[in-house]
Amino acid sequence: MLRKGLLPILFAVLISFAGTRLVACAGPAWPSDEERRFLDAYRDSVTVGATDEQFAHADKLYVEALQVLSETYVEKIDRAAFVENSIAMLDEIDTEDKSPTGIVGAVLDDSLHNLDPHSAYMTDDMFRRLQESTEGSFAGVGIVIALDDDKRIRIVSPIDDTPAARAGLRPDDRITHIDGYQMKGEPISEAVRRMRGRVGDPVTLTIMRVEDSFDVTVKRARIEVPSVSAAIIDQDIGYIRVSRFDATTLDQTQEYLSELEDKIAKPRGIIVDLRRNPGGLLDSAADIADQFLTDGLIVATEGRGERKLRSYEADRADFFDKVPMAILLDRGSASGAELMAAALRENGRGVIIGERSFGKGSMQRIMPLTSGGGLKITTGYYTTPENHIVQGNGVIPDIEVNRADAEEFEREIDLANALPARRRDPRQSLAKLDAKSCEQDIAITRLGKSSRDNLEDQTEDADNPYRDSVLECAVGYFNDGPLAAYRNQVEPLLRAGL
Repeated sequence: MLRKGLLPILFAVLISFAGTRLVACAGPAWPSDEERRFLDAYRDSVTVGATDEQFAHADKLYVEALQVLSETYVEKIDRAAFVENSIAMLDEIDTEDKSPTGIVGAVLDDSLHNLDPHSAYMTDDMFRRLQESTEGSFAGVGIVIALDDDKRIRIVSPIDDTPAARAGLRPDDRITHIDGYQMKGEPISEAVRRMRGRVGDPVTLTIMRVEDSFDVTVKRARIEVPSVSAAIIDQDIGYIRVSRFDATTLDQTQEYLSELEDKIAKPRGIIVDLRRNPGGLLDSAADIADQFLTDGLIVATEGRGERKLRSYEADRADFFDKVPMAILLDRGSASGAELMAAALRENGRGVIIGERSFGKGSMQRIMPLTSGGGLKITTGYYTTPENHIVQGNGVIPDIEVNRADAEEFEREIDLANALPARRRDPRQSLAKLDAKSCEQDIAITRLGKSSRDNLEDQTEDADNPYRDSVLECAVGYFNDGPLAAYRNQVEPLLRAGL
């Protein structure tokens, strides 16, 4: 059993999905006959003058990448088919870098994306940005992005209190142009490169929202946004929101939980808000779940052939012991957020309120290559304490809250080449509510740095003030109103571990 100390590394600068970790790779073997076919074929796609040394470097990159993929990918790779696909892709790749490494890197990236949405080739520059993202600080606009089925840049979520969030960008917006440059068909790395720049310099994003298209100009900023905020609701309910899991999230969480306990003498409940949390470092998510659990399995991982790899056990429970808990999820809650919510529920600690989550339950490893760059490869799945897998399924809430303003939103299973769903949790929601049915006025006192932040994005329309109706439903769970009946149903099941 493995515990603290394995540092999972998050993919890319803006895509914050949990469980990626850095693993060094051995050097490649000599190319096989099938690999030699690709090495001969790609030379015709190189349109700039290249030296024998540059070709040798690119050859080594391809052979080593295929070796690593064969040894570590979650499913057994058909090497001959992979090479055939690589050759066929030479006529389709669109890259400005026509050097040997540029061509081979583009082919590898597209080939890996054809295996699943999260596997990719990474350049040295992408590694540098990846490290920035796990430290919780980078210069940009502050959005989590992904590619949709049409290879358009999709906003998964704006990061709280960043230029993107303040400009009103929303989940599922598409970025069609960056400073006038057409982004359809471009890789994530190109979108990241164009949105990065010097602090204070403007960047114009062309946004497509449903049928509307418009420009948004924001100034780049140093994104050093706290990943945790907190508040006291109605004087006796603790509220803590975790927007992502990075290297600083645990310390921030512990600080706010201590403050909440100091300020609430007799807490009626604690709300843990994981809405729009796209994931991050697996260790961070497991450690934060551990703040509420005395024992039990938090999460485990399994690789090819369902071989168990490692597990995280609870040993702490420092905060809000025996205080009723509600965990908020929505369709933007992914990976580490899903795992944390499932761990708390399956250990009998809390009830989940909101929407079915995103459904990203696969594990990636970052593998530097001796030939430069590296691979992000899907190597396994995360399993919940009850041995369920959220991949493709998501986490079903105990109390589902339907919002009238909810928009269509792609989940993991909707992505191109998504890995299939496996071992679904058979739970069904105990209740389905219209969000408006439990709206109520609540008093919110924000703590610390979060005192200047909104708990959720709010409009400034005085005639139609924003209501966080899902949060209001969660507060109602602890009241003596209509939701008390559901609490009386759920709490005995939680205590029984059901």
